[in-house]
Amino acid sequence: MMCTIGIANSFGVFSTYYINFLYPNWHDKTRPLATAITVAGSGAGGMLFTAITQKLLDAIGYRWALRVLALILLCISGTASLFYKRRVSVPKGGVNFMAIARDKRLIMVGLAGFFVNVGLFMLWYYLPTAALALGQTKQASNNLILYMNAGSTVGRIIAAYAAMALGPINLVISSYLVCSILILVVMLAVKSMVAYIVLAVIFGAISASYISITPPLLTEFFGTQAVATAMGIMNAWCSIGILIGNPSQGAIYQKFDRPTGSFMAITIWGSLSLFLAASTYALLKYLIVCGSAYRIWSKL
Repeated sequence: MMCTIGIANSFGVFSTYYINFLYPNWHDKTRPLATAITVAGSGAGGMLFTAITQKLLDAIGYRWALRVLALILLCISGTASLFYKRRVSVPKGGVNFMAIARDKRLIMVGLAGFFVNVGLFMLWYYLPTAALALGQTKQASNNLILYMNAGSTVGRIIAAYAAMALGPINLVISSYLVCSILILVVMLAVKSMVAYIVLAVIFGAISASYISITPPLLTEFFGTQAVATAMGIMNAWCSIGILIGNPSQGAIYQKFDRPTGSFMAITIWGSLSLFLAASTYALLKYLIVCGSAYRIWSKL
């Protein structure tokens, strides 16, 4: 399981993910919308594959379920990869990796991605557990993941239009501030299944805004020829956040929440991480505003 899920799956997922960096090359004015439509597929796929995986696990066990899923993904991704075509050629000599890595704007975006991934998956892992604690059935609890994926699918497309209206940085700041507050209110104060469903849909819709916004934002900063390098560096920051966040969440829950039957510590962890992500994007906006014609209230 460690080799399959931890190593092979990670290489496969990110190899497929990086191919998606080709789409900014084919769009200029409609780049945010094109990005949103592309990444919305992962939300729709999450809904579909959650249901498929559960059925396969019940019918044939986890070993054959993994084999069947692998075959399905090979057919889908393998066929889709035949139609990818690069529009912009790589400049002679490549791109200046160190200059991109040291750019303050990329450092801010990467740090924000780190904080997002430290706490983003808290609800994905523990909201079904909280529903079980209310006495809900296993099926009803697992359906919360479907609701988050449904919200994510629609939210990633809406985020593109919202970014064009409000500015991409403004959108991400407001999205993660709302997520941070919403998690605290619902998980610590409301504690009902209806509230959990509402939280799942809204959180799914707005928490994935950085996934829709980051590629076009970095394309604007570094251009189409260097965006893949910039995205790779940004995702290195995100991977550190996942590496730290997921084990830390488990340790916090086991030590502080499970003995008392509460979710206070893990909720504070998730809420704080998203608040820090919003704060980092606010610093990014400050960096852009300083020494430019923009103002702090500008559409950025």
